[in-house]
Amino acid sequence: MPSLPEGIYMKEKKITTSAFCDAESITYRHMLSVLNSMLKYEEELSNKQVIKILDAGCGQGKMLYYLHRYLPLFNEEKRFVLYGYDLADHGVQENGYMDGAFDYLKANAPDVNWHDRIKLIYANDPWPFKDNFFDIVISNQVLEHVWDHDQFFREQSRVLDHKGFSHHIFPVKEVFLDWHIFLPLVHKLNGWDAIYKRIKFYSRLGLGVYPKTKKDFGNSLDNFSRVWADKIYHYCNYKTYKELASSAKKAHLCITTRYTLDLYVRKFKETLGIKQPFIYKNTKSSRLAFYFLKRISGVSLVLFKGEYSSYRQIKK
Repeated sequence: MPSLPEGIYMKEKKITTSAFCDAESITYRHMLSVLNSMLKYEEELSNKQVIKILDAGCGQGKMLYYLHRYLPLFNEEKRFVLYGYDLADHGVQENGYMDGAFDYLKANAPDVNWHDRIKLIYANDPWPFKDNFFDIVISNQVLEHVWDHDQFFREQSRVLDHKGFSHHIFPVKEVFLDWHIFLPLVHKLNGWDAIYKRIKFYSRLGLGVYPKTKKDFGNSLDNFSRVWADKIYHYCNYKTYKELASSAKKAHLCITTRYTLDLYVRKFKETLGIKQPFIYKNTKSSRLAFYFLKRISGVSLVLFKGEYSSYRQIKK
């Protein structure tokens, strides 16, 4: 028998099932779970009634809408105001993608004026938001595409409230596979020729995404290899955890590996068909687990602004 009254239990079960099915990927479910957890465990967030969140690199707006829909359902006592921005000059997104994002958000959440909430900027521009404005900054698969991580963390620190938090999901340079094309170590090469030759070599062996996507490249292995060499060389900028930690420290942000282990537990159990709850236990970072997990796939990093000596005690 559930410990909650049956009506409340069935309502929560329905919300959980819906949130699981509506997620575009496991990273959406993980992001929602991390935010729910921080809102519960971090007193600087749990004591606030209005939570302002920035999606840095919001793309087509799908995760923004997902959080807009489900955060209030899991946290009924709070009001959430979500914002986003993306770049006009990076090259990762297709032309006109922002128009598609506005169309998608307007169709699914017409009650919000998204043109006021989402901005399109250039890579070197300051983020178009006020100082100390946001409680949380998030990103999903973005940091491996950022060219100036010092600037990214500096701007993040500027727009975060004095005791704000951030959460980022992305692969670090130590990862074995480049998960864009599922080929080993190509993202660690520095020269365009080396990247091109390695992609072509592995793809000729039938590895990676080429066998499934070759029609998109006119069945030309050379064309596929050149296009992906361009993408990795020009639009990816993997950094090691140590390099990211250095950039975060320069911006006076404390970096942690919290929730990385939870991400992999979720991946493992969902592979077995076991649905996971949308809140994690308040566990500490595992240095040993992170050492191995960062080499497998993406990691989950939480940063916070300020110093714990000036925070109230974290909830147990």
